[in-house]
Amino acid sequence: MRRQSSRGDIMKSDPKLSEAIKKIAENMLAKPNRIPSSEAAHAALLFAHAGWNRALGHPLDGYERALVVFEKERPSLWRELKSRSAEDLIAFAETEKMRLWANDRRVILVCGIPDGKVRVEWCYESDYESAKK
Repeated sequence: MRRQSSRGDIMKSDPKLSEAIKKIAENMLAKPNRIPSSEAAHAALLFAHAGWNRALGHPLDGYERALVVFEKERPSLWRELKSRSAEDLIAFAETEKMRLWANDRRVILVCGIPDGKVRVEWCYESDYESAKK
């Protein structure tokens, strides 16, 4: 598990945040060993993002708008996830973040899957208010 130094720097043992979020998202898939649809993969990543930030006390506002787009593109995406409840999946992500990376104070600003790779833009929690502007 990675830890932060007292000044808030990420120490060498900390995972890339994209790897941490990918791990959480993969564990939301009903069949994690199968390649999910793009919509299910994006929805799982969205829930992982929301849960990670909520665990830090920074709820992700407006994720429902993105979810509506994913559902419109692929109404069956819920069959690819472990739950049909966005709230349950976000709570799972929140729990996983605290279980595996409790001391990690990075806040996710944006995440996505360009070119098939998970990409995460983040800031330290101390910089979050100015970064979200």
